[in-house]
Amino acid sequence: MFKLIRRMICLAIIAVVAFVVIAVLKGGEPFRWFGQKSEEAGQLIQEKSDELAEKADNLQSTKKKIKEQTKKARKIKKEITDR
Repeated sequence: MFKLIRRMICLAIIAVVAFVVIAVLKGGEPFRWFGQKSEEAGQLIQEKSDELAEKADNLQSTKKKIKEQTKKARKIKKEITDR
C-alpha cells in the first residue's frame, strides 16, 4: 500500500516538473495543441459510440424478430406433430 502511495506521489511530482519545463521552454502552445487533439478525439469517439449504439439497437430488434419467428415455428411444428 505504501509503495502505491509513494509511486502516486512520485508520478505527481514528475507531472508537475514536466509541466513547468514544457511551460518554460515552449509556452502554452503544446497544451493548446493537446487540448485541440483531445477535443477532436472526443468528437470521433462520440460519433463512433453513436454508430455502435445504433448497431446495438438493430441487433436488439433483430433478436426480437428471431425470437418471435422461433415461437411461431415451434407453434406450427407442435400443431403438425399433434395431428
